[in-house]
Amino acid sequence: MRKNTFVLIVVFAVLIALFGIGFFAVIKKKPKPILCADCNVILLSVDSLRADHVGVFGYKRDTTPNFDAFSREGALFLNYFSTSFLTPVSEMSVHTGLYPTSHGVTNFETVLPDNKMTVAEYLKSKNYETSAISSSPEFEINPALKKSFSRGFDKYQYYIDTSNKHRQFFPQEKLSLEFDALAGKKFFLWLAVGGVHWPYGDGFQNVYADKDYNGLFKNRGLDWTTFQDIYKGIDYASGKTLYNYDVQYVIDNYDNGVRAFDDFLGQLIDELKRRNLLEKTIVIIESEHGEGLHEHGYFAHYDVLDTQVHVPLLIFIPSVQTGQKILSFAGSVDVFPTLIELLGGVVPDGMQGKSLAPIMNGTEKDGARREVFIERNPLWEEAALEVMFPLKMRGINVVSGQYKDIAIRTPEWKYILRLSKERVEEISWWKALTGQPINIPEEEMYNLIDDPMETQNVADRYPEERRMLRKKLEKWYEEVSAGSPQKIELIKKIQPYF
Repeated sequence: MRKNTFVLIVVFAVLIALFGIGFFAVIKKKPKPILCADCNVILLSVDSLRADHVGVFGYKRDTTPNFDAFSREGALFLNYFSTSFLTPVSEMSVHTGLYPTSHGVTNFETVLPDNKMTVAEYLKSKNYETSAISSSPEFEINPALKKSFSRGFDKYQYYIDTSNKHRQFFPQEKLSLEFDALAGKKFFLWLAVGGVHWPYGDGFQNVYADKDYNGLFKNRGLDWTTFQDIYKGIDYASGKTLYNYDVQYVIDNYDNGVRAFDDFLGQLIDELKRRNLLEKTIVIIESEHGEGLHEHGYFAHYDVLDTQVHVPLLIFIPSVQTGQKILSFAGSVDVFPTLIELLGGVVPDGMQGKSLAPIMNGTEKDGARREVFIERNPLWEEAALEVMFPLKMRGINVVSGQYKDIAIRTPEWKYILRLSKERVEEISWWKALTGQPINIPEEEMYNLIDDPMETQNVADRYPEERRMLRKKLEKWYEEVSAGSPQKIELIKKIQPYF
């Protein structure tokens, strides 16, 4: 009897021990929230950097060694998409956590409503010193945008170099002076840099382009003045054909701008390390949109195709230096709520984005988020003075901000609902340029597994998938439209779009 009792006691003790070990193992494995309360914040927004020209995304060239190295210390989002193809529209989604239809900044003359909170205003309320420096002229020369983006900043600066070139990167001295001014303070610094944007490669070291190039673009600026005449292999200003080496020359100079951005990033990281700021600073690097490089017959950011909306997002947090490569889908609207949660705050009601912190700390399974929504808002033809004016000269009425297209992106599909079909067919720049009618389908759907460059519309081949995607897209659009501003202030002083 005593022997049996002893055995039972031993078994019971072993079970308790195993249970305890298991319990504490679970506790030990439970991920802790990623927090960096009271950390400094740097938001680096780069104009026109598409994901597939970044080394860590698999690009053939070593365009981004500094970005690639820094990505090994943070969280790199492989499926991040801008909410729009146009700088102020998508960037305002970053600053508000709202989709364009909801925040209302849908062209160069619309002002953000007073009841929409920006990231600078939020951080200012948390006792941050707030500073912004931009080399992207959109945020300075358009009064509506300057009024909207400057809200909440103690200091709001526009940088232009001594050679009077727009969109250059800030020199090391400028960065050093800014950090001197912020020394000893808890700060938020927004750096909006435009050097990847056209004119491609202007003022930067030539790393990739053929020095002996003698083609169509020789001695011509690689900007909209040149690109506005080119469509599907023809330069309509001269009647000349565009050859592969001409396209490659443009790509090479675009890559020169990418490399110049990476050099700037290297200087920024060196400055942060020298001042020991990386130990207490969250760094977020995001691109405002991508760029079309003639894959669809034009050089520009014109539409919601992946070349123009699939862009990098990298988040560095001092406490988490794991080199994560995250597959879950994310968009511009997710940056602000992520930052709030990383700082230990509570995301306010009404913010349409969703924090990415749970994915980063493992409390949410990576890959669980499998869709993002994108707006072609406004139409390119109704966004930029360089396009609007020639259209008006041809008797085409242009009314900015009334038309848009919407899209949903999943791992396999891109579905685009052309709400502006009739309007685009009427005012299309390509129609005006070529003199030929442009036929726009109401629905476009691309199988991104078989057709990653989105060249074959397969909407008619997959009716069930099309209906499912349309239903999701229309439900989302109904929700964001419900929060659309009832009244938008306009400052009608649109400046030339450099």
